[in-house]
Amino acid sequence: MKKIFLFILFTGLLQTVSFAQEELKRANMYFERAFYTDAIPLYEEIAKTNKSSKVVKNLADSYYNTYQLPRAAKWYSYLTSVYGENLDESYFFKYSQTLKAVGEYEEALEVLMDYYTSQENKEKVASLKEDLRHLENVDAIGERFKLENLPLNTVKSEFGATRVDSSIIYAASKKKAIPGLNKRYRWNSENYLDMYKHPMSQITLGDSVSTSLSSSINTKMHEATFAITKDRKTIYFTRNNFLKGKKKTDGKKISRLKIYKAELVDGSWENIEELPFNGDDFSTEHPALNASETVMYFASDKSGGFGSLDLYSVSLNANGEFGEPKNLGATINTNKKEQFPFIDAKDNLYFSSNGHAGFGLLDVFVAKKEGDTFLKPNNVGKPINGGYDDFSFNIYSNNNQGFFASNRPGGVGGDDIYKLEETKPLDIKDCSQFIAGIVTEVSSKKPIAFAVVDLVTEDGTLVESQTASEKAEFKFTVTCMAQYTVKARKTGYKDNSKIIITDKERNSVKDGSLELQSIAQIEKEKNEKIQKAKEEEERLEKLAKEERIKEEKRKKEEAERIKKEEEKRKKEAKVKAEKERKERIEKAIENEPAVVRQGKRIVIKAEPKVHFDYDLWYIRLEGKETLDKIIKILKDNPGIQLEIGTHTDIRGNDDYNKKLSQKRSNAVVEYLIRQGISKKRLSAKGYGEKMPQIKCETEESCTEEQHEINRRCEFVIVDWK
Repeated sequence: MKKIFLFILFTGLLQTVSFAQEELKRANMYFERAFYTDAIPLYEEIAKTNKSSKVVKNLADSYYNTYQLPRAAKWYSYLTSVYGENLDESYFFKYSQTLKAVGEYEEALEVLMDYYTSQENKEKVASLKEDLRHLENVDAIGERFKLENLPLNTVKSEFGATRVDSSIIYAASKKKAIPGLNKRYRWNSENYLDMYKHPMSQITLGDSVSTSLSSSINTKMHEATFAITKDRKTIYFTRNNFLKGKKKTDGKKISRLKIYKAELVDGSWENIEELPFNGDDFSTEHPALNASETVMYFASDKSGGFGSLDLYSVSLNANGEFGEPKNLGATINTNKKEQFPFIDAKDNLYFSSNGHAGFGLLDVFVAKKEGDTFLKPNNVGKPINGGYDDFSFNIYSNNNQGFFASNRPGGVGGDDIYKLEETKPLDIKDCSQFIAGIVTEVSSKKPIAFAVVDLVTEDGTLVESQTASEKAEFKFTVTCMAQYTVKARKTGYKDNSKIIITDKERNSVKDGSLELQSIAQIEKEKNEKIQKAKEEEERLEKLAKEERIKEEKRKKEEAERIKKEEEKRKKEAKVKAEKERKERIEKAIENEPAVVRQGKRIVIKAEPKVHFDYDLWYIRLEGKETLDKIIKILKDNPGIQLEIGTHTDIRGNDDYNKKLSQKRSNAVVEYLIRQGISKKRLSAKGYGEKMPQIKCETEESCTEEQHEINRRCEFVIVDWK
């Protein structure tokens, strides 16, 4: 029974694994054929248990290609954080694009900057910084266009609008069911695209007024974007590889895009044929004619380009014959997408790209023509461009109006057509500020007219020199986010300079004012300083001499004091011995010769006494010897509570002497504590000059010895438990 159960369990596991493999195989097949909406739910389910690099890549790309950008950002974040070391640039680029779409511009820049830095790609890092500078300059212009979402937009996609006489022609998902022709485009689950015509006079009535452009042009495949000749007899349009009811695909079963030509015959479009530069294994799309109809521009991913979709031009003669297509070159094309060309009346080239400096996904750019070449393209700015796809732009010089399409949030749905009106010129300027100020004299603060002021870069390059005005004013124009040095000079004055760092605030003024000091004043101050130094040296020498005399006197007095102290100790020893013989009042006192009565007080008379030098509180060597005796008595008699009272002579004011005596008392207590006596048994009391042993009417009335005696330390037993 157990064997049967295990067999069933094992068989079930094999079936589960087999099913998962089949689902992954089916999801990969959908992805390879660009059936992204079919692939997404399969990959989402697979990713619950299998987050391999390929699964996450395909899921993130599927969301990216169907413009579900917040979800794409989530999976690209996981992909780059887990598998980042093994990914090529394209995934970091797409992750950055999705972050821009959701408004995370700083993080989007950081993703690419970190990647290029890790690859040590200095060229890319520099290019990214230049792109950022360009976008900041474009953004500083402000909103250049008025936009209006057209009433004909629906929840599906509409784009590619161009005004033709009194109507607009545009592309949209099939609006009416046609038996046998309606087919879902499995890239995004919408119907295939057709081209529609809508009267401008009825633009407010919505898409119900729109009619199919032509039953011969529109098929069950995609038709979108076109160029029509001025005589309205020839139209060029984009369609899948589909002609006369037959569809062709490449080796991956993908039907590529081609440009077709149709002629107006008796009011209907006939004689449809593909252009000679199409191919079955690459796409050719988005035709545009110049004003003279001698050149056609288009986009293609044919081999030999710079990558993805490039823009090409091809000559067109009066007989409708085409020359050899030419790639527009590296100035226009990048290794990303360049699409939807439009040529205005002045031969300026407008197109959409995600490879130039943009605000996210496809942005609209303009490249002015100079001679036979186009100049470096510029981003046309806001609000045309944003974080989502902005494309199929056209504008007409007679009224500065036109159309473009965008799938930005806030529209009706999918790609929407917007009417535009240009209200500001594309005047791109680098961020600049001003460094201005006046040159004044240091002391008087008066202006110094006609001083020369230099502006120097951080690396020492001279940018500009100015002569200050009669009012001593100057002003430089400088770039933002840079470091400069402003230097001022004039004959008779010492040069001066200051460093100024500019920020991002355009047209702000930084204060570069400088003060100069006259050389005569500097020399005068120098001489005054020398004289003061000399006087100070003389003063210090005098003080040193006085100090030597004082030191000699002190040494003499110290010798005398020591002599007298010795005599005093002998005398006190005699008195103490006599007193001990006479006093046998308390047993403890009898046992401790150093413990005596002084009137009502009991004191420890350890010798030599602890005295202090004049105006100092450190414990002298002989004082430490005495304290060691005190320590022995305290250790032999642990019940003694001792007050250390210190006194000063009368020299100095009362408050000062009070503090000085307290410092002396504290010093003795700290010494006793360090020798193992408990702090609880000790108290420190500074009495200042109030209790002299020798009364001195004046400082001069007492000898130094007498003063020394008054600078004493007494050990009073306040309790004896």
